[in-house]
Amino acid sequence: MFKITALLCVLAVNGQNLCMVGDLPTAQNYDTYEQCVQVSQEIGQAVNDEFIRRNIYISMQCIKFGEEV
Repeated sequence: MFKITALLCVLAVNGQNLCMVGDLPTAQNYDTYEQCVQVSQEIGQAVNDEFIRRNIYISMQCIKFGEEV
């Protein structure tokens, strides 16, 4: 089972980047790495334009349960 973990940064807030790391609250976990990557790519495509407009950066990776980031 895999989950999506993300690094999300709001860029240039009072001269600093504010970053957070956490698991995305998706409706399910994923049986295969490939399925997890597909969903993370779909999420990235869905938020890309809005995040660019708002000066937000996101990086996602698929993590097997029990592994550390």
